[in-house]
Amino acid sequence: MPGMRRNRIWDRTRWLGVLAAVCAAGCGGGERDTAMVDVDGTAVPARLQIATASVGGSYFPVGAAIAEVITDNIPGVAATPEVSSGSNQNIRLLDAGEIHLGMANAAITSSAVVGGGEFEKAFPVAAVISLQSSVAVIVALEDSGITAVADLAGRRVTTGPAGGGWEYFVEPIIGGHGVAWDEFQQIYESQANAMELLKDGTVDAVFVGGTVPHATIVSATATHALEFLPYEADALARIRAEHPFIVPVTIPAGTFDGQEDDLPSADSGTAQLLVRADADPDMVYLITKTIYENRDVLAQAHPAGREITPERAAMDIGIPYHEGSLRYFREIGILPDSLAN
Repeated sequence: MPGMRRNRIWDRTRWLGVLAAVCAAGCGGGERDTAMVDVDGTAVPARLQIATASVGGSYFPVGAAIAEVITDNIPGVAATPEVSSGSNQNIRLLDAGEIHLGMANAAITSSAVVGGGEFEKAFPVAAVISLQSSVAVIVALEDSGITAVADLAGRRVTTGPAGGGWEYFVEPIIGGHGVAWDEFQQIYESQANAMELLKDGTVDAVFVGGTVPHATIVSATATHALEFLPYEADALARIRAEHPFIVPVTIPAGTFDGQEDDLPSADSGTAQLLVRADADPDMVYLITKTIYENRDVLAQAHPAGREITPERAAMDIGIPYHEGSLRYFREIGILPDSLAN
């Protein structure tokens, strides 16, 4: 029965099995398996590797759910989620031909496809489907005197893990509110460690990204009163004009303990599943169709999976979609007008 199968996928034993398989596969690197299977005339890798990120965020569980959906619904294909350091590495692994699919933040992909930022060339990758948002929230302690993004000038602010690529969206957001990158001290830490530094006063504010409600904020509000810094509407308009992957969102009042008002915030870069731009269109079409038609399974696996909706799956955030994905989105009528031609 379908319901029984879905529940079975996500029990503790299943997760331990997935993690064991990931580590046995090499945890994010190595030579790609070239064996192929024929699926109704479409050639698909027999072992399909999906690079995600480190275990602990939303990328790995969503990637693992996608792997399960592909394995369960495309005959002869065994998909495996691979642990990696995240978007930067996944884009490079795709380019090197070491993986078949990779998850990446659109803020980072937007630079990769044009050879901007730290990317030394234009990387030929394309989006398969848009996944969960990464809502960016800045918090400080309530008694810190920090109540606006502009107050971060001269302060110590955590801006994501070292090498995580967060500067691709942190700098535009803070800069759009009038605070230059060299006007505050960046502290590079994981989100969990960053919140501990905030609670003990080592840093003044923390930049948090991910699916709402962010687990690190929920945990912190159990013991500390936090100040939630709102984004200004005119600043967001300026930021989005230059960085289309940054999309304004509102976090409803009461989402977090102590959050009394609606919080103007932003999706700082939607997660997307990427593929090489030269991948077979028929294969990409099949993968896109399989993921989209089983999005209810992904929603059961992780709250982030609920964001794979008709409105978001093909959303135009400036990253080119693969022609195989465009064909499927056009067929089912969810392709936005901006991508129709």
